[in-house]
Amino acid sequence: MKNLILLDVLKQAMLAAIYVVLVYIFQFASFGLIQFRIAELLMIFILFDKKSIIGLTIGCFLANLLGGAILIDVIFGTLATTIAGFLMYFTRNKPVVAMIWPAVTNGIIVGLILTYGYALGPIWLTAPSVFIGEFAVMYVLGLSIYWTLKENKNFIEFFKG
Repeated sequence: MKNLILLDVLKQAMLAAIYVVLVYIFQFASFGLIQFRIAELLMIFILFDKKSIIGLTIGCFLANLLGGAILIDVIFGTLATTIAGFLMYFTRNKPVVAMIWPAVTNGIIVGLILTYGYALGPIWLTAPSVFIGEFAVMYVLGLSIYWTLKENKNFIEFFKG
C-alpha cells in the first residue's frame, strides 16, 4: 500500500515538474496574448488516470508563479486547468470531446485575465486567441499523441501501475 501511494506521489511530482519545464522551455509561447502552451499536452494523461489532475494543477500553479504571472493569473489560470481536467475526466470515453475542454476553459478564464488583469485587449480578442492556441495544441498534437499512447501497452501498464 505504501509503495502504491509513493508511486502516485512520484507520478504527480513528475507531471508537475515536466509541466513546469515545458512552460519554461517554451516560455515565448506559453504566456501573452497568443499562447501555444505546449505543456498543456500533458492534459491527455487525465484520460488515462484522473489523479493526473493533481500533478497538472500543481505544475500549472508553479509554472505561472515562476513565470512571473500576476496573482490573479496564478490562481485563476490554475483554476482553468483544474476545471478542464475534471471536464476531461468526465468525458474521457469520448477523447475528441474531452480535448475541447482545455481550450474552452482557458479561452474564457485566461481570456478574462488577459483582458482585465493585463489589459492586453478586449475579451472578444483575448478569449478567441487563447482558445485557438489551446485548441491547436490539444487537437493537432494532443489527439495524435493520445491515440499513439492508448495503443502502447507498455505505457498503459506503467501509467496504470
